Amino acid sequence: MTQIRSKRSVPSTDVTEEFVPSADQLVAHNERFSGSFEDGDLAVAPAMKLAVVACMDSRMDIFKILGLENGEAHILRNAGGVITDDVIRSLCLSQRFLGTQEIVLLHHTDCGLQKVSEDEFKADLEAELGVKPRWSLEPFTDPYGDTRQSMQRLIVTPFVDASYLRGFVYDVTDGRLREVSQAE
Repeated sequence: MTQIRSKRSVPSTDVTEEFVPSADQLVAHNERFSGSFEDGDLAVAPAMKLAVVACMDSRMDIFKILGLENGEAHILRNAGGVITDDVIRSLCLSQRFLGTQEIVLLHHTDCGLQKVSEDEFKADLEAELGVKPRWSLEPFTDPYGDTRQSMQRLIVTPFVDASYLRGFVYDVTDGRLREVSQAE
């Protein structure tokens, strides 16, 4: 077992339970999974020509929420489902090399980014580590407005074809999707 530990880690102030690494458990799960693996013949290109950009929230099982099967869509996830340069890079590659045409944005209610101050977060990191991150945290108060902003970022970039773009907010309390219009 090889474990890499950072000399300077950023501990969470919200997690108080004892941590137990889970990589060994995940490897054991994979051993069982590979014993009945049947997806070796899936094409690299998504069958539905679909790319989904979603938040990384652990309450969101994108495949279940959207009724997707393995091999049907590219799923891109990050904190907040934010349209960053890296997401644009991934969507550009997905469209140009793997034929995706439709983009679905999937933000959600009760997002962690609704509960954090960018200035305070960056100040805490700088105080602890001696350096402030260059990247933007992109907190927000309204998931519908944030979805609309993400849609606009895709519409204006020359690197992504947003002809088939729709945005939704997933309600974590009832499991429903609510569509977000581009203009408001």
